[in-house]
Amino acid sequence: MTDEGGPKKRPPAETPIPSEPHSGPELVACPHCENMVPAGEFCGHCGAHLTWGVASRQHAFAAVPSEPVVHLSIVSTLFPHLPHRRGGAFRWALLAGVATVVILAALHLFAPATIAAVFLLPVLYGLYLYEVEVYESEPWLLIGTTMVAGAILGYVFTILTGGAVARLAISGDVGTNFVFAGVVIPIVAQALMLAGPVFLYFFRARLREPLDGLTFGVASALGFTFATTLTATWPLLAGPLVGTGSTIDWALRLLTAGILFMLINASTTSVVAAALWLQRYDLRKAGRGWEASLPATVVIAAGAQVVLGILAVTVPDLALQVGLRALAAVAVLMYVRLVIHRSLLAEGAAHEIGPDAPCPECHRIVPTMAFCPACGVARAASKPTRMHAEPRG
Repeated sequence: MTDEGGPKKRPPAETPIPSEPHSGPELVACPHCENMVPAGEFCGHCGAHLTWGVASRQHAFAAVPSEPVVHLSIVSTLFPHLPHRRGGAFRWALLAGVATVVILAALHLFAPATIAAVFLLPVLYGLYLYEVEVYESEPWLLIGTTMVAGAILGYVFTILTGGAVARLAISGDVGTNFVFAGVVIPIVAQALMLAGPVFLYFFRARLREPLDGLTFGVASALGFTFATTLTATWPLLAGPLVGTGSTIDWALRLLTAGILFMLINASTTSVVAAALWLQRYDLRKAGRGWEASLPATVVIAAGAQVVLGILAVTVPDLALQVGLRALAAVAVLMYVRLVIHRSLLAEGAAHEIGPDAPCPECHRIVPTMAFCPACGVARAASKPTRMHAEPRG
Protein backbone atom coordinates (compact mmCIF):
# COMPACT_ATOMS: atom_id res chain seq x y z
CA MET A 1 0.00 0.00 0.00
CA THR A 2 1.16 3.63 -0.68
CA ASP A 3 0.33 6.84 1.15
CA GLU A 4 -2.54 8.78 -0.35
CA GLY A 5 -1.27 11.44 -2.76
CA GLY A 6 2.14 9.82 -3.01
CA PRO A 7 3.61 8.43 -6.20
CA LYS A 8 1.95 5.32 -7.43
CA LYS A 9 4.07 2.25 -7.79
CA ARG A 10 4.02 0.43 -11.08
CA PRO A 11 2.77 -3.10 -10.94
CA PRO A 12 5.58 -5.60 -11.21
CA ALA A 13 6.31 -6.65 -14.76
CA GLU A 14 5.11 -10.09 -15.65
CA THR A 15 7.92 -12.57 -15.91
CA PRO A 16 7.76 -14.29 -19.29
CA ILE A 17 7.14 -18.00 -19.02
CA PRO A 18 9.91 -19.86 -20.83
CA SER A 19 8.72 -22.14 -23.57
CA GLU A 20 9.10 -25.85 -22.92
CA PRO A 21 12.02 -27.40 -24.72
CA HIS A 22 11.27 -29.83 -27.52
CA SER A 23 11.02 -33.19 -25.77
CA GLY A 24 10.83 -35.48 -28.79
CA PRO A 25 13.79 -36.98 -30.63
CA GLU A 26 15.54 -35.09 -33.37
CA LEU A 27 13.92 -35.99 -36.67
CA VAL A 28 15.55 -36.38 -40.06
CA ALA A 29 14.15 -37.29 -43.45
CA CYS A 30 14.93 -40.81 -44.62
CA PRO A 31 16.09 -40.63 -48.25
CA HIS A 32 14.60 -44.07 -48.97
CA CYS A 33 11.08 -44.09 -47.50
CA GLU A 34 10.87 -40.24 -47.29
CA ASN A 35 9.48 -40.33 -43.75
CA MET A 36 10.59 -38.14 -40.87
CA VAL A 37 12.29 -40.50 -38.44
CA PRO A 38 14.52 -40.17 -35.36
CA ALA A 39 18.14 -39.41 -36.18
CA GLY A 40 20.42 -42.43 -35.95
CA GLU A 41 22.34 -44.99 -37.93
CA PHE A 42 19.21 -46.65 -39.31
CA CYS A 43 15.75 -45.55 -40.35
CA GLY A 44 13.31 -46.68 -37.69
CA HIS A 45 10.57 -46.98 -40.31
CA CYS A 46 12.05 -48.89 -43.27
CA GLY A 47 15.30 -50.14 -41.72
CA ALA A 48 17.57 -48.54 -44.34
CA HIS A 49 21.03 -47.36 -43.33
CA LEU A 50 20.76 -43.58 -43.02
CA THR A 51 24.44 -42.68 -42.84
CA TRP A 52 25.58 -45.02 -45.60
CA GLY A 53 22.58 -44.38 -47.80
CA VAL A 54 22.01 -48.11 -48.40
CA ALA A 55 18.45 -49.42 -48.40
CA SER A 56 19.27 -53.12 -48.81
CA ARG A 57 21.84 -53.02 -45.94
CA GLN A 58 23.54 -56.26 -46.94
CA HIS A 59 26.21 -55.52 -44.34
CA ALA A 60 23.68 -55.63 -41.47
CA PHE A 61 21.38 -58.67 -41.17
CA ALA A 62 17.99 -57.37 -40.03
CA ALA A 63 17.70 -59.97 -37.25
CA VAL A 64 21.30 -59.58 -36.02
CA PRO A 65 22.79 -56.32 -37.38
CA SER A 66 26.29 -57.18 -36.21
CA GLU A 67 26.38 -59.90 -38.89
CA PRO A 68 26.18 -59.44 -42.67
CA VAL A 69 23.38 -61.06 -44.61
CA VAL A 70 25.80 -63.43 -46.35
CA HIS A 71 27.15 -65.14 -43.25
CA LEU A 72 27.14 -68.79 -42.23
CA SER A 73 25.47 -69.06 -38.85
CA ILE A 74 23.03 -71.78 -37.87
CA VAL A 75 22.05 -70.04 -34.64
CA SER A 76 21.25 -66.55 -35.94
CA THR A 77 19.50 -68.00 -39.01
CA LEU A 78 17.19 -70.60 -37.48
CA PHE A 79 17.01 -68.84 -34.08
CA PRO A 80 16.43 -65.26 -35.32
CA HIS A 81 14.75 -64.00 -32.13
CA LEU A 82 17.86 -64.75 -30.07
CA PRO A 83 19.90 -61.62 -29.22
CA HIS A 84 23.48 -61.65 -30.44
CA ARG A 85 24.87 -61.64 -26.89
CA ARG A 86 23.02 -64.86 -26.09
CA GLY A 87 23.95 -66.69 -29.27
CA GLY A 88 27.37 -67.78 -28.03
CA ALA A 89 25.95 -70.28 -25.54
CA PHE A 90 23.88 -71.96 -28.24
CA ARG A 91 26.84 -72.11 -30.62
CA TRP A 92 28.96 -73.79 -27.98
CA ALA A 93 26.12 -76.19 -27.17
CA LEU A 94 25.82 -77.10 -30.85
CA LEU A 95 29.57 -77.70 -31.16
CA ALA A 96 29.56 -79.73 -27.95
CA GLY A 97 26.72 -81.86 -29.28
CA VAL A 98 28.56 -82.56 -32.53
CA ALA A 99 31.72 -83.43 -30.58
CA THR A 100 29.72 -85.77 -28.36
CA VAL A 101 28.38 -87.65 -31.37
CA VAL A 102 31.89 -88.05 -32.80
CA ILE A 103 33.38 -89.19 -29.48
CA LEU A 104 30.62 -91.73 -28.86
CA ALA A 105 31.04 -93.06 -32.39
CA ALA A 106 34.80 -93.34 -31.85
CA LEU A 107 34.08 -95.44 -28.75
CA HIS A 108 31.76 -97.66 -30.84
CA LEU A 109 28.81 -96.56 -28.70
CA PHE A 110 26.65 -96.19 -31.76
CA ALA A 111 23.28 -96.33 -30.01
CA PRO A 112 24.07 -93.45 -27.60
CA ALA A 113 25.68 -91.55 -30.48
CA THR A 114 22.46 -91.93 -32.47
CA ILE A 115 20.38 -90.61 -29.59
CA ALA A 116 22.71 -87.63 -29.18
CA ALA A 117 22.58 -86.84 -32.90
CA VAL A 118 18.81 -87.14 -33.20
CA PHE A 119 17.98 -85.09 -30.10
CA LEU A 120 20.57 -82.32 -30.54
CA LEU A 121 18.75 -79.80 -32.74
CA PRO A 122 15.21 -80.38 -31.39
CA VAL A 123 16.43 -79.87 -27.82
CA LEU A 124 18.36 -76.73 -28.77
CA TYR A 125 15.30 -75.37 -30.55
CA GLY A 126 13.13 -75.97 -27.51
CA LEU A 127 15.67 -74.20 -25.30
CA TYR A 128 15.74 -71.29 -27.75
CA LEU A 129 11.96 -70.88 -27.64
CA TYR A 130 12.04 -71.02 -23.85
CA GLU A 131 14.92 -68.56 -23.58
CA VAL A 132 13.50 -65.81 -25.78
CA GLU A 133 9.87 -66.35 -24.73
CA VAL A 134 8.73 -65.97 -28.32
CA TYR A 135 5.22 -66.99 -27.41
CA GLU A 136 3.11 -67.45 -24.36
CA SER A 137 0.14 -69.73 -23.64
CA GLU A 138 -1.65 -70.81 -26.84
CA PRO A 139 1.15 -70.26 -29.42
CA TRP A 140 3.44 -72.39 -27.28
CA LEU A 141 0.82 -75.12 -27.52
CA LEU A 142 0.63 -74.57 -31.27
CA ILE A 143 4.38 -74.99 -31.66
CA GLY A 144 4.33 -78.20 -29.64
CA THR A 145 1.37 -79.49 -31.62
CA THR A 146 3.10 -78.61 -34.89
CA MET A 147 6.22 -80.51 -33.87
CA VAL A 148 4.24 -83.53 -32.68
CA ALA A 149 2.12 -83.52 -35.84
CA GLY A 150 5.30 -83.42 -37.91
CA ALA A 151 6.69 -86.34 -35.92
CA ILE A 152 3.53 -88.40 -36.47
CA LEU A 153 3.58 -87.70 -40.20
CA GLY A 154 7.28 -88.56 -40.30
CA TYR A 155 6.72 -91.88 -38.57
CA VAL A 156 3.88 -92.90 -40.88
CA PHE A 157 5.84 -91.70 -43.91
CA THR A 158 8.91 -93.76 -42.97
CA ILE A 159 6.88 -96.90 -42.32
CA LEU A 160 5.09 -96.65 -45.66
CA THR A 161 7.98 -95.61 -47.89
CA GLY A 162 10.71 -97.71 -46.28
CA GLY A 163 9.14 -100.97 -47.35
CA ALA A 164 8.44 -99.69 -50.85
CA VAL A 165 12.05 -98.59 -51.38
CA ALA A 166 13.33 -101.93 -50.08
CA ARG A 167 11.06 -103.86 -52.45
CA LEU A 168 12.18 -101.75 -55.42
CA ALA A 169 15.84 -102.29 -54.52
CA ILE A 170 15.31 -106.04 -54.36
CA SER A 171 13.44 -106.10 -57.68
CA GLY A 172 16.33 -104.38 -59.45
CA ASP A 173 14.06 -101.88 -61.21
CA VAL A 174 16.59 -99.06 -61.40
CA GLY A 175 14.41 -96.60 -63.29
CA THR A 176 11.42 -96.88 -60.98
CA ASN A 177 13.63 -96.79 -57.91
CA PHE A 178 15.33 -93.63 -59.23
CA VAL A 179 12.03 -91.82 -59.79
CA PHE A 180 10.42 -93.01 -56.57
CA ALA A 181 13.36 -92.60 -54.18
CA GLY A 182 14.97 -89.63 -55.89
CA VAL A 183 11.95 -87.53 -56.86
CA VAL A 184 8.64 -88.69 -55.40
CA ILE A 185 9.76 -89.34 -51.84
CA PRO A 186 11.57 -85.97 -51.38
CA ILE A 187 8.62 -83.99 -52.76
CA VAL A 188 6.06 -85.85 -50.65
CA ALA A 189 8.24 -85.46 -47.56
CA GLN A 190 8.55 -81.72 -48.14
CA ALA A 191 4.80 -81.41 -48.59
CA LEU A 192 4.15 -83.28 -45.34
CA MET A 193 6.58 -81.03 -43.45
CA LEU A 194 4.63 -78.01 -44.70
CA ALA A 195 1.25 -79.46 -43.76
CA GLY A 196 1.27 -78.16 -40.18
CA PRO A 197 2.42 -74.60 -40.98
CA VAL A 198 -0.05 -74.31 -43.87
CA PHE A 199 -2.88 -75.42 -41.58
CA LEU A 200 -1.92 -72.75 -39.03
CA TYR A 201 -1.67 -70.13 -41.75
CA PHE A 202 -5.33 -70.55 -42.62
CA PHE A 203 -6.73 -71.19 -39.15
CA ARG A 204 -4.60 -68.87 -36.96
CA ALA A 205 -4.65 -65.63 -38.91
CA ARG A 206 -3.68 -63.51 -35.89
CA LEU A 207 -0.17 -65.01 -36.00
CA ARG A 208 0.69 -62.89 -38.98
CA GLU A 209 4.41 -62.04 -38.95
CA PRO A 210 6.81 -63.86 -41.33
CA LEU A 211 8.90 -65.04 -38.39
CA ASP A 212 5.81 -66.81 -37.05
CA GLY A 213 5.78 -68.86 -40.23
CA LEU A 214 9.49 -69.52 -39.93
CA THR A 215 9.08 -70.69 -36.33
CA PHE A 216 6.31 -73.12 -37.20
CA GLY A 217 8.20 -74.32 -40.27
CA VAL A 218 11.31 -75.17 -38.27
CA ALA A 219 9.24 -76.91 -35.59
CA SER A 220 7.39 -79.05 -38.12
CA ALA A 221 10.55 -80.02 -40.01
CA LEU A 222 12.46 -80.91 -36.84
CA GLY A 223 9.59 -83.08 -35.61
CA PHE A 224 9.28 -84.81 -38.98
CA THR A 225 13.02 -85.46 -39.36
CA PHE A 226 13.31 -86.54 -35.73
CA ALA A 227 10.66 -89.22 -36.26
CA THR A 228 11.98 -90.43 -39.62
CA THR A 229 15.55 -90.73 -38.32
CA LEU A 230 14.52 -92.39 -35.08
CA THR A 231 12.29 -94.86 -36.91
CA ALA A 232 14.97 -95.72 -39.45
CA THR A 233 17.63 -96.25 -36.77
CA TRP A 234 15.43 -98.06 -34.25
CA PRO A 235 17.02 -101.49 -34.91
CA LEU A 236 20.37 -99.95 -33.96
CA LEU A 237 18.95 -98.49 -30.75
CA ALA A 238 17.46 -101.85 -29.82
CA GLY A 239 20.78 -103.63 -30.43
CA PRO A 240 23.84 -104.03 -28.22
CA LEU A 241 25.39 -101.00 -26.54
CA VAL A 242 28.80 -101.47 -28.16
CA GLY A 243 28.58 -101.92 -31.91
CA THR A 244 30.94 -102.92 -34.66
CA GLY A 245 31.90 -101.16 -37.84
CA SER A 246 33.96 -98.27 -39.12
CA THR A 247 34.07 -95.34 -36.72
CA ILE A 248 34.40 -92.81 -39.53
CA ASP A 249 31.49 -94.26 -41.49
CA TRP A 250 29.23 -94.27 -38.46
CA ALA A 251 30.21 -90.76 -37.45
CA LEU A 252 29.48 -89.47 -40.96
CA ARG A 253 26.16 -91.29 -41.14
CA LEU A 254 25.00 -90.05 -37.75
CA LEU A 255 26.08 -86.46 -38.36
CA THR A 256 24.30 -86.58 -41.71
CA ALA A 257 21.09 -87.95 -40.22
CA GLY A 258 21.11 -85.88 -37.05
CA ILE A 259 22.57 -82.58 -38.26
CA LEU A 260 22.58 -82.16 -42.03
CA PHE A 261 19.16 -83.66 -42.74
CA MET A 262 17.57 -81.62 -39.97
CA LEU A 263 19.28 -78.41 -41.09
CA ILE A 264 18.25 -78.89 -44.71
CA ASN A 265 14.66 -79.85 -43.88
CA ALA A 266 14.29 -77.05 -41.35
CA SER A 267 15.66 -74.55 -43.86
CA THR A 268 13.54 -75.58 -46.84
CA THR A 269 10.36 -75.82 -44.78
CA SER A 270 10.84 -72.61 -42.83
CA VAL A 271 11.71 -70.54 -45.89
CA VAL A 272 8.48 -71.53 -47.65
CA ALA A 273 6.45 -70.92 -44.49
CA ALA A 274 8.05 -67.49 -43.99
CA ALA A 275 7.30 -66.53 -47.59
CA LEU A 276 3.72 -67.73 -47.17
CA TRP A 277 3.25 -65.57 -44.06
CA LEU A 278 4.85 -62.65 -45.87
CA GLN A 279 2.00 -62.64 -48.38
CA ARG A 280 -0.31 -61.67 -45.53
CA TYR A 281 2.06 -59.36 -43.69
CA ASP A 282 3.79 -57.26 -46.35
CA LEU A 283 1.63 -54.16 -46.55
CA ARG A 284 3.98 -52.19 -48.78
CA LYS A 285 4.17 -54.77 -51.58
CA ALA A 286 7.42 -53.30 -52.79
CA GLY A 287 11.14 -53.74 -52.40
CA ARG A 288 11.19 -57.25 -51.01
CA GLY A 289 12.61 -58.84 -54.18
CA TRP A 290 11.66 -61.99 -56.00
CA GLU A 291 13.83 -64.09 -53.68
CA ALA A 292 11.27 -63.85 -50.89
CA SER A 293 8.26 -64.59 -53.09
CA LEU A 294 6.26 -67.74 -52.48
CA PRO A 295 6.82 -69.27 -55.95
CA ALA A 296 10.59 -68.79 -55.67
CA THR A 297 10.82 -70.38 -52.23
CA VAL A 298 8.66 -73.34 -53.26
CA VAL A 299 10.75 -74.00 -56.36
CA ILE A 300 14.05 -73.71 -54.48
CA ALA A 301 12.89 -75.85 -51.55
CA ALA A 302 11.46 -78.60 -53.74
CA GLY A 303 14.44 -78.42 -56.07
CA ALA A 304 16.90 -78.80 -53.22
CA GLN A 305 15.06 -81.83 -51.88
CA VAL A 306 14.89 -83.49 -55.31
CA VAL A 307 18.57 -82.86 -56.06
CA LEU A 308 19.58 -84.36 -52.72
CA GLY A 309 17.23 -87.30 -53.28
CA ILE A 310 18.79 -88.01 -56.67
CA LEU A 311 22.29 -87.75 -55.20
CA ALA A 312 21.36 -90.31 -52.54
CA VAL A 313 20.37 -92.75 -55.28
CA THR A 314 23.17 -92.10 -57.76
CA VAL A 315 26.22 -91.31 -55.57
CA PRO A 316 27.45 -94.43 -53.74
CA ASP A 317 30.43 -92.86 -51.97
CA LEU A 318 29.49 -91.90 -48.40
CA ALA A 319 32.09 -89.16 -47.98
CA LEU A 320 31.05 -87.53 -51.25
CA GLN A 321 27.40 -87.68 -50.22
CA VAL A 322 28.19 -85.99 -46.91
CA GLY A 323 30.23 -83.30 -48.65
CA LEU A 324 27.47 -82.53 -51.15
CA ARG A 325 24.83 -82.44 -48.41
CA ALA A 326 27.01 -80.11 -46.37
CA LEU A 327 27.27 -77.75 -49.34
CA ALA A 328 23.51 -77.96 -49.81
CA ALA A 329 22.95 -77.15 -46.13
CA VAL A 330 25.18 -74.07 -46.42
CA ALA A 331 23.37 -72.93 -49.57
CA VAL A 332 19.86 -73.25 -48.15
CA LEU A 333 20.91 -71.57 -44.88
CA MET A 334 22.22 -68.61 -46.89
CA TYR A 335 18.93 -68.47 -48.75
CA VAL A 336 16.94 -68.57 -45.52
CA ARG A 337 18.95 -65.61 -44.22
CA LEU A 338 18.17 -63.65 -47.37
CA VAL A 339 14.44 -64.36 -47.09
CA ILE A 340 14.42 -63.45 -43.37
CA HIS A 341 16.23 -60.22 -44.17
CA ARG A 342 13.81 -59.31 -46.96
CA SER A 343 10.82 -60.24 -44.82
CA LEU A 344 11.91 -58.10 -41.89
CA LEU A 345 12.61 -55.13 -44.15
CA ALA A 346 9.11 -55.52 -45.59
CA GLU A 347 7.50 -54.41 -42.34
CA GLY A 348 7.05 -50.87 -41.16
CA ALA A 349 4.00 -49.88 -43.18
CA ALA A 350 2.50 -48.21 -40.09
CA HIS A 351 4.72 -45.21 -39.35
CA GLU A 352 4.76 -44.70 -35.61
CA ILE A 353 7.34 -43.25 -33.23
CA GLY A 354 6.70 -44.81 -29.86
CA PRO A 355 8.06 -43.95 -26.43
CA ASP A 356 11.71 -44.37 -25.55
CA ALA A 357 12.61 -47.88 -24.43
CA PRO A 358 15.74 -50.05 -24.25
CA CYS A 359 16.49 -52.00 -27.41
CA PRO A 360 16.62 -55.76 -26.64
CA GLU A 361 19.61 -56.13 -28.98
CA CYS A 362 21.92 -53.17 -28.24
CA HIS A 363 20.26 -52.10 -24.93
CA ARG A 364 20.38 -48.41 -25.86
CA ILE A 365 17.41 -46.19 -25.04
CA VAL A 366 15.78 -45.39 -28.36
CA PRO A 367 12.29 -44.52 -29.65
CA THR A 368 10.21 -47.65 -30.16
CA MET A 369 9.78 -48.20 -33.89
CA ALA A 370 9.81 -51.05 -36.38
CA PHE A 371 13.63 -50.89 -36.37
CA CYS A 372 16.06 -49.72 -33.72
CA PRO A 373 17.50 -46.37 -34.91
CA ALA A 374 20.81 -47.18 -33.21
CA CYS A 375 21.65 -50.77 -34.22
CA GLY A 376 19.04 -51.43 -36.92
CA VAL A 377 17.61 -54.64 -35.50
CA ALA A 378 14.05 -55.41 -36.52
CA ARG A 379 11.76 -55.27 -33.50
CA ALA A 380 9.87 -58.26 -34.88
CA ALA A 381 13.03 -60.34 -34.46
CA SER A 382 14.38 -58.79 -31.28
CA LYS A 383 12.90 -60.33 -28.16
CA PRO A 384 14.03 -59.84 -24.55
CA THR A 385 15.47 -63.02 -23.09
CA ARG A 386 14.47 -64.39 -19.71
CA MET A 387 17.62 -62.82 -18.30
CA HIS A 388 16.52 -59.33 -19.40
CA ALA A 389 12.75 -59.74 -19.22
CA GLU A 390 10.83 -57.53 -16.85
CA PRO A 391 9.51 -59.32 -13.75
CA ARG A 392 5.89 -60.28 -13.99
CA GLY A 393 3.44 -59.32 -11.36
